[in-house]
Amino acid sequence: MNDEIITLVNEKNDVIGTVARNKMRFGIDYHRATYILVFTEDQKLIVQKRSASKSFCPSYYGIATGGVVAAGESYLLSAQRELEEELGITPPLTCHGLFYTQGESYRIWGKLYSCHYNEAEHGPLTLQSSEVESVSSMSIDDILTQQHSKPFTPDTLDALCHYVEKRIHPKPNDPI
Repeated sequence: MNDEIITLVNEKNDVIGTVARNKMRFGIDYHRATYILVFTEDQKLIVQKRSASKSFCPSYYGIATGGVVAAGESYLLSAQRELEEELGITPPLTCHGLFYTQGESYRIWGKLYSCHYNEAEHGPLTLQSSEVESVSSMSIDDILTQQHSKPFTPDTLDALCHYVEKRIHPKPNDPI
């Protein structure tokens, strides 16, 4: 949504202000985002095909659920909100820590979470059509094998690589 107010941070992830999403200078300004790896019972990841109307990477495949942290919102609240909005579920989250990722159109301080989805326990997925066109499940190995041939969003691929390579760990002084 274009009128969303998001948290601006500096290169050290210190909050320095807020900005309307439609005024954000993506690729220049730093912001916060959450990434949730949603594991199925057979240890595959739920991968989302993004809506064609998305401004960032339309019709790409998102390996993680998540999104931009809104002004005044913690990473944890953002992760919980995004998971419920995009997939309609509220399972417990495990925090894996902070990481920095950047690309041509983004500079993000991300916080990575994971959860386990069980349809019998959490109910069926309810997709947010403005964000998610469809979902499928893929093994981590299949994702990594197809990373150059399938259009995965680069920031979620980076989040997965941090997870797989165990490059991040939660720290006591990490922002909540």
